[in-house]
Amino acid sequence: MYFYIKLGLVLLLTGTGFGVGAQSEFIDISSSAGFDETGFNRGVAVGDFDNDGDDDVYLSRLNQPNFLYRNNGDGTFTDVGVEAGVNDDGNSHTAAWGDFDNDGNLDLYVGNKAAPNKLYYNNGNGTFTDIAESAGVNILGKPRTILLADIDRDGFLDIYVANIQGENAMFRNNGNLTFEDITESSGTSDTQLSMGAMFFDYDNDGDPDLYLTHDGNQAYIMLQNDGTGNFMDVSASSGTNYEGLGMGVDFGDVNNDGWLDIYITNLSYNTLYLNNGDGTFSDISEAAMIRDPGMGWGTTFLDYDNDGLQDIYMVNDSYFSPLPNILYRNKGDNTFEEVAIDSPVASMYASYGTACTDMNHDGLIDIFITNSGSDGNQLFENNLSSPGNWFKIKLEGTISNRSAIGARVTINAAGKIFTDEVSGGTGYASQNSFTLHFGLGDIEEVEELTIRWPNGLVETYNGLAVNQMITAIENESFVVNTQELPLGLDVFEIAPNPCPEKTPLQITLAGAFEQQVDIYATDILGRYTARIYNGTLFSGEQTIEWESGPAESGWYIITVQSAGNRVSKKVYLR
Repeated sequence: MYFYIKLGLVLLLTGTGFGVGAQSEFIDISSSAGFDETGFNRGVAVGDFDNDGDDDVYLSRLNQPNFLYRNNGDGTFTDVGVEAGVNDDGNSHTAAWGDFDNDGNLDLYVGNKAAPNKLYYNNGNGTFTDIAESAGVNILGKPRTILLADIDRDGFLDIYVANIQGENAMFRNNGNLTFEDITESSGTSDTQLSMGAMFFDYDNDGDPDLYLTHDGNQAYIMLQNDGTGNFMDVSASSGTNYEGLGMGVDFGDVNNDGWLDIYITNLSYNTLYLNNGDGTFSDISEAAMIRDPGMGWGTTFLDYDNDGLQDIYMVNDSYFSPLPNILYRNKGDNTFEEVAIDSPVASMYASYGTACTDMNHDGLIDIFITNSGSDGNQLFENNLSSPGNWFKIKLEGTISNRSAIGARVTINAAGKIFTDEVSGGTGYASQNSFTLHFGLGDIEEVEELTIRWPNGLVETYNGLAVNQMITAIENESFVVNTQELPLGLDVFEIAPNPCPEKTPLQITLAGAFEQQVDIYATDILGRYTARIYNGTLFSGEQTIEWESGPAESGWYIITVQSAGNRVSKKVYLR
């Protein structure tokens, strides 16, 4: 039996300069990108529906057909909504991507006003089929937010619909593309004026909790998950029962303590809740200087300058209240400063939805905005000239839901903690990229990376290079990608796995030059176990034999490093 690794190794050309207190350098590329459509635009959902490695964009619109913008990979987008069959004209307000049957293709659930909601099943060939009726989720209502989460951790994504009028709905996925309404039995019923909502693990116990904001000065609600998909109202005891005119909401770790905090946009002053780590939150809005008294809608946490601190972007309906959209820079002491005041991101339109992605794979977060009226939607490309280092990770569940919604990633490096979760909908009527992005400032190595998968499995990797993206596959491996690699390329393959004691490694090096190559093995905790090869190799296919010798059976990580690029994969030694 033989064990082959095929590796495409390329130079990683990324700057590591880092400007402290960096101002934003966003460019409005809406027109050239093909993203400036006018109309009553509401939500924006980001997801890679065609699995080509580029994030695509779905726009929910009122009184007009929705758009599905396919990312062409060159800074432009093409509306393929008609040919894909998702150009719903049911007065849509919100939508969310998620793989409901774990087949590797993102499906789409769309929330409509006064028309049945749609569940578009991804056929895997660029087209979708509406199965909402057979799935049992074609309900009528006035949804403001669609959320996806695996509330009972059975490996299948469930659906929550937050309605501004009427009762909210919680649908449990039966695992066969049908759903059961468990709103009452799960304790997630709410008949108030629901607006922004999100699932996130506020108490760090491994299951998704639910937070709801309301319009009409109705108290906001925190629902704690008991781990089985049953929820208990802890709004008062957690200190999160704010009463206001709530619109959007998102989570992020403001102070890098490993506990997720909450930012809420309101009509009038916004709110920032700091997670105390004991089941309670403290309102630090005034001291943090993020209050903005405008007509707030969409919001998102992001590290736009890669300094290792979560910043906040929020948008206003500037025609209702004459205040601009705002980018708040995190100063690292639980306070923020408004930046980009003269930048395109401070636009003065009727903005509603906003979402983030690194659309061009340059390690900088870009921003989408939906605007209502004649101004057109906006796409802001981040061109900061001296950002900090970064690290990106995309997760693929095998035991957990395939989309890995609810998975938590924690990075420990240079004595600091960086935490984020894969989300199935946040902000207002919107959804960020499934790829998690971490700014790291001047940190030059990810000393430890921990993935807590939705089903409870915890995996840890050590000694990862910065300024790269990896794809982590649950209980199998991780694969390293860089922006130089052709999108969709498998960096290396293993066959068979488990592997025998003597294993020939077949390595393919890109480029017509000789390279210094270092190949070594570590155990699952990242501890060095063997040097397999260290020397020069020419481009093309080479074979190196790994003699595992007295190593014990179990999981190991084989790492190949060349030309500044590091590629790793987990293997099982028999």
